[in-house]
Amino acid sequence: MRMRNIIPAEIIASPVLIFLYHRIEQILGIKATGESLVKLNEYLERNSEYSFVENPAAYTHALNSREHVFEISKFFTVNETYFFREESHFDVLARHFLPQLVKLNRPIQICSAATSIGCEAYSIAMLLDYHAKNGCRFDFEIDAFDINVDAIKMAKDGRYTANTLRADGASWKYILDSYLVSNGAEYIVSPDIRRKVHFYPHNIMRGLDKQYDVIFFRNALIYFSYKNRRVIINDIAESLADNGVLFLGISETSSVSHPSLVSHHLSDVFFFQKMLDGEKQRGESVRMEIPQPVKKTEPQKRMDLPIHCGEVTAILETEEGQPNAKKILETLTQGKNPAGSELAAAVMYFLGIQDFNSADMVLSYLEQYNSGAVTLFLRGEYYLLRGETKNAEQCFVSAAGKDRAFWPAFYRIASLAAEGNTTRYKYKIKKAIESIELSQDYECFMGGFSPDYFKRVLTKERVCQAKT
Repeated sequence: MRMRNIIPAEIIASPVLIFLYHRIEQILGIKATGESLVKLNEYLERNSEYSFVENPAAYTHALNSREHVFEISKFFTVNETYFFREESHFDVLARHFLPQLVKLNRPIQICSAATSIGCEAYSIAMLLDYHAKNGCRFDFEIDAFDINVDAIKMAKDGRYTANTLRADGASWKYILDSYLVSNGAEYIVSPDIRRKVHFYPHNIMRGLDKQYDVIFFRNALIYFSYKNRRVIINDIAESLADNGVLFLGISETSSVSHPSLVSHHLSDVFFFQKMLDGEKQRGESVRMEIPQPVKKTEPQKRMDLPIHCGEVTAILETEEGQPNAKKILETLTQGKNPAGSELAAAVMYFLGIQDFNSADMVLSYLEQYNSGAVTLFLRGEYYLLRGETKNAEQCFVSAAGKDRAFWPAFYRIASLAAEGNTTRYKYKIKKAIESIELSQDYECFMGGFSPDYFKRVLTKERVCQAKT
């Protein structure tokens, strides 16, 4: 079933917000939240000296300006990034693709799209430079862009705080130590590495204007509307060289289908490779061979692994799911096909003990064959437990959009809205209660507590909000 872009009620209720919502989707391609649109409206009023009601043309003029587009993007972009994020992608790049890319006998062309403040682009540059100096000599060029001009300025400056050094990415510390210079509370990227990356502001909705051997476009696709995701992926596919490789964020691979891109799984990493024109019918690759090829997942097969709540509950009740979780890991390494309910239960178990690597491995496999509400919710739980609340909320919203009766997603959305706008919080509570009333299943995904328990919590919270 085709996904619909559901506009939040608080946006529809306001003429200026609904105008801005559609214009932002048209210009930037993303699905804007009510909160970000309110801030944009305040900014436009200050800079045009008119309200939308007084002069709608002033808003249209401002939004048509290229300079303003880069400026207003600040309200809609999230600059959550760090060095060697999702580190397994870099391992696959270095061990499996770099030896073949070196044989091109020309500078390797790499793009870091939606690069934010530049940690991803610099991580790639450090990795390649390290291998160039400690193996076969080769050259490379990296283009890195983001629509947020402030983020690009920070990237060019190359100065970072300790927050950009995380446990995820720690296995590459020996490379970071070679290229980051400690300066008090800051870490400065070495000048040689800064010179290897070309940073510039760019709107990905305008496409890419050259071809690349490798494109990183991670953890950004989720913010775009369904229609614009297709536009972006098509542009990226056209900009990949034959046999070029595309890395998406771990939670995004299941949402991509393109006739020129073949999905592969290697060393717990899912990625896409562009087929040669002459090989499309056979689905073969010529230059960059994949040691463990996997046939392309067709869209109609994405629901081949259904998830049943009763089965998940029964599995989790068996020593809290531990035997099943161990079996699933063995099954995946043996190339067998586990059931969807078994995979979901294993993810729940690993998240419960905060074994994020195992949880991510199982969940990434599940995402290839099931794009339903449960799978999206589990990815949201993964992000939530890791403290990535923005990514978590996006997953919960997507899960809620898939199934109005999947109340765990609505409950999480309401909980995350607690620290925001009061009106929005009340609305989210209302929607969560309505969802619980539609179905009494799914408690296995909420620690086994009954739906009535969460309904009482929400009802009590709604009463407290009404009093305030």
